[in-house]
Amino acid sequence: MVAGFIKEIKKEGTVIDVDKVAKDIYSRNPEILKQLRELFGKDIFNPRGELVLRLLAEKVFLSKSQLMKLNKLMFPLMKSEVIGILDKKTTAGYIIIDAAVLFGCGLDELCDYIILVKNSIERRKDNLRESRFSAYEIKLRIEGQYIEIDKDKVDFIINNNGSKEDLFLKVKKILENI
Repeated sequence: MVAGFIKEIKKEGTVIDVDKVAKDIYSRNPEILKQLRELFGKDIFNPRGELVLRLLAEKVFLSKSQLMKLNKLMFPLMKSEVIGILDKKTTAGYIIIDAAVLFGCGLDELCDYIILVKNSIERRKDNLRESRFSAYEIKLRIEGQYIEIDKDKVDFIINNNGSKEDLFLKVKKILENI
């Protein structure tokens, strides 16, 4: 939502959604699918051999070691892909890298400014419900995600505990300082 507000206020930019980057890697890279099968088993694929992201999420969010295996495989690929996108977007007024795994992937090294958006657990649950996750899937994600944050590198913190209008005003104020 913050990235969307920035784009609404400063129209000439581009947003790179790192979750979508990862999904794109899964969808077009047969070698990754082979490695996922080796690491996590065939039961994360449907009968047609297609990766089922919800089944992969269940595997990795139940075990920190499994999540670390996935991150070790995917983070370098995600960073490389984002760098490739950045190289092609040289005419953009600004580029937002929208990534919960910004520090884990090493994408923070590519940023001039870092805005950390903090949500309460209840707000995170509400956001996941809006994305149509079941109560079980929400519990897995809340308890199983280990998101690395280097607070020394964070330039701005937004506490997203109010209305959308409040969040918009916070974003606008930050942009006035950049």
